[in-house]
Amino acid sequence: MPLRGKSRLRQNALAAFLHAIPLALVLATPSTASGQQRAATPSGIAPNAAACHDPAGWNIACLRARYSGPAAGWPAPTIDAGVQWHEWAPVPPVADPPMQWTAANPGQAELAADVARPPVVALGQMLFFDTRLSRKGQISCASCHQPQRAFTDGLPLAVGEDKLMGRRRSTPLYAAPFAPRLFWDGRAASLKEQVMGPLHDPREMNHDAAGAVARLRETDIYPARFLDAFGGATAASSPATGSASSTVAPASSAAGSTASASASASASASASASASAAMIPTAQAPAASTTASAIDADRLARALAAYVASLRPEKTRFDEFLAGRADALDDNELLGLHLFRTQARCMNCHNGPLLTDHQFHNIGLSFYGRRNQDLGRYEATRDPADLGRFRTPSLRNVAQAGPWMHNGLFPDLRGLLRMYNAGMGRDAPPADPPDPYAPRKSEHIKPLDLSPAEIDALLAFLKTL
Repeated sequence: MPLRGKSRLRQNALAAFLHAIPLALVLATPSTASGQQRAATPSGIAPNAAACHDPAGWNIACLRARYSGPAAGWPAPTIDAGVQWHEWAPVPPVADPPMQWTAANPGQAELAADVARPPVVALGQMLFFDTRLSRKGQISCASCHQPQRAFTDGLPLAVGEDKLMGRRRSTPLYAAPFAPRLFWDGRAASLKEQVMGPLHDPREMNHDAAGAVARLRETDIYPARFLDAFGGATAASSPATGSASSTVAPASSAAGSTASASASASASASASASASAAMIPTAQAPAASTTASAIDADRLARALAAYVASLRPEKTRFDEFLAGRADALDDNELLGLHLFRTQARCMNCHNGPLLTDHQFHNIGLSFYGRRNQDLGRYEATRDPADLGRFRTPSLRNVAQAGPWMHNGLFPDLRGLLRMYNAGMGRDAPPADPPDPYAPRKSEHIKPLDLSPAEIDALLAFLKTL
């Protein structure tokens, strides 16, 4: 079976990666008994929170007092010099003016207008769950972006039409409308460009805009829905692809975000949207020639982008804590929150409302010169500064979104945290002459010296996101 072969491939990749880690770092534990805290105050503790740790361990009552008020009064996070970070905050709701929260990408005004129009978003929702967008009708956008899995698919690598496997994991979708660049390697400059990438990718939907538009024009449902969402045909539209065929660039990997309702409600969106479409009275529908001409590639991309922009993470106890409910997190989760912000150094990259800086970093997973080599953003820019860098994903609903990393290398969050604790992998050894293409790990990635109990607390906190 293909999945068994894939499992062996991932095991071999993980074994190769582990081989590059100093064994002493992976096995290192504090000198005290397992589960007990160190006597010395960890160096990563923010100065104004040092009193919460003493020789007996962490003083939870002290931490609760420090985190009892608004975030502006919390202990300062551990941030490296030169890092621009943003405090945690609620994710902007869709009801807020879209120009205030959509990324300043090409076409921002158009996206902001579309996401504020319910007929456009509803059309995009129908298309997102419709397998007719793939050449053989085997998969939809939702095949790789399942609402119940935080709009990922639970697989290490994306699997497309005819069971062809891609190079990377399906991209989490929560941060898509807020991101300056999209895909793991940032090759898409806008959400409208990103949503069309999988349609063209031979390892995903294996289709093209002209074929998808022609198929949608032949249906009973879509012509009237496009007309309702966008009005009549655009003057510049060609018979099949429409005016946007030159602006929607082919690209691979998937697009997205998370549900504006709940994830469970989004899971049934395809059926409900199709049912509502079927209720449109035939007698009120315009002439077939008019309705069919309302469909083009540009509008297809706009509808999908609008739906993705409307998606939001499920509300969690973390949101309740941000809203001021101090007892929303238990003691272990609160300790994990504090460690996340201080000793674990996570806030250098995972900050702001979506817990992402929307930047690109090399954490040592490029497998340079080996079978599973992936040089990340460098493959899109050919800029040596981008070697091995990948986009920081949002951590919203992260516990539902495994396996983790761009290559799905880690099936277990605790194992992933242990690797961060060890400082991830080592850089390639120096070469003579120097290798200009050897990726260099980000300076933000360092050994963390977390105890097993602290790793457990950090894991407990991640599960509240």
